[in-house]
Amino acid sequence: MSTNSYKNVERTDEKRDLLSILLGIYVISIGVGLPLAVRDRYFDILLFKYYYFCFCTILMVVLLVGYSFTIGFKRTALYLKNFTLKAFLKNLKVQDYFVLIYLFIAIISTVTSDYLYESFWGNEGRYTGLFLITQYVVAYFCISRFWNYKRWYIDLILATGIFVCLFGITDYFNLDIFRFKVAMIAEQRPIFTSTLGNINTYTAYVGLITAIATVLFTTEERFKYKIWYFACMVISFFAIIMGVSDNAYLSLAALFGFLPLYLFKSKKGIQRYLILLATFFTVTQCIEWINTCFGDKVLGINSAFNLVIGFGGLHFLVITMWAVVLFLYIIGYKRKAGVKEYGNTFRYVWLGMIGLVLIAILYVFFDCNVAGNVEKYGNLSNYILFNDEWGTHRGYIWRNTMECYLKLSTWKKIIGFGPETFGILVMRKTANNPYHELFDSAHNEYLHTLVTVGIAGLTAYLIFIFSYIKKCFSYKKKDPYIIAIAFGVICYSVQAFVNLNLPITTPILWLLLGIGSARSIEEQ
Repeated sequence: MSTNSYKNVERTDEKRDLLSILLGIYVISIGVGLPLAVRDRYFDILLFKYYYFCFCTILMVVLLVGYSFTIGFKRTALYLKNFTLKAFLKNLKVQDYFVLIYLFIAIISTVTSDYLYESFWGNEGRYTGLFLITQYVVAYFCISRFWNYKRWYIDLILATGIFVCLFGITDYFNLDIFRFKVAMIAEQRPIFTSTLGNINTYTAYVGLITAIATVLFTTEERFKYKIWYFACMVISFFAIIMGVSDNAYLSLAALFGFLPLYLFKSKKGIQRYLILLATFFTVTQCIEWINTCFGDKVLGINSAFNLVIGFGGLHFLVITMWAVVLFLYIIGYKRKAGVKEYGNTFRYVWLGMIGLVLIAILYVFFDCNVAGNVEKYGNLSNYILFNDEWGTHRGYIWRNTMECYLKLSTWKKIIGFGPETFGILVMRKTANNPYHELFDSAHNEYLHTLVTVGIAGLTAYLIFIFSYIKKCFSYKKKDPYIIAIAFGVICYSVQAFVNLNLPITTPILWLLLGIGSARSIEEQ
């Protein structure tokens, strides 16, 4: 059987059959329902969202199987009759291969773990055991194979994200409009917000929303949609800064740093990027005014954003940037020039600038951490001096994580100690730590993955993400919505260096991975 025939068997020619509707409901239940799903405010938010995702995914699979053996029986029978492993493998994309390898390694790691029960369920950590990992992969394949891609789903996910952002902004003003914090002790109230709980989890999700809104604004041509995406971008900027979490600046650095490599191919792209920067600094200036005028009524900024908000000449920078934007638009209007393409010239220039910035950052880290010139960096040293205190004790847990990993056997180094068994391994070593804290996560998704599913699992996961992003950019001339999703994945992946993999926001990541891999995109 030819590959083309195999594809014709696997795909449906009907635009809106029951199977696609089923997957569409699932996409909405996760993209819209999961961020909003709350039972007992923040007290069981992790467990409840975990149960919610599992319920939706298992129900989706049950209904899919039921469909296959009832209404879709003929199609299923034809598929099974013509199934060959060779044709199936040929039909997989690069990211499909590596996500399957990642799952296979997680299975081996679980079966060979000294803690098989805990590895399967993840009950000794944050529930990302083999059971949840399998659901992520199954959801990815179901969405990418059986769902008919439509742009309005992304708009709906974005609208949900904006509601979450607005709720988070009200929490910055200590309004607690839905009374989520009334039963919490005062010390905990500032670190929980919106419908997502911990501020680190919240800003990880808002980073996804910010990336999607920003990319759609910078690429949209329809006026009313352009206004909508601009409003979403502004709200998300306020939300991500007011989230008061340092992981947010990594998301923004990834967005502002990599977006020009996509936009700088044309004059319009450069102009939109300048508007983006001017808007962001305008938002930071507004937050500075808010903090000044309502200092006793807001949480205040206690993160890396203080370096921007505390900049004395911020308002002059804002005025200058908007003046440049206005000047460029006046010049463009007078010349009545169309869309001017620049090719790769400005993108290569920006890539060179990224290289120079990285070299400068490496030098600063070397100068501070190796040469010992800490004092000359002032307050910045809190972010560039790596010791046990760095990143709210992340330096301590990262050091102990690597020490524990290096003591594992060669086999365990390859396939890991077992999914979500990080706490079992590392808490032994850190039981009497000076901070009197329990470390059941590395607070770095990649170190956490390294320990739990080994170097093989981490490698497979990284190749899966990189190949997915590369595939998304093959649609850059076809669908900017997919590029928006790709940047959402990029921002999430960058902030993951200092954050946790949780069934609160990570299911949204896997949802976007499935959407960006949907076969129906290729058919449009």
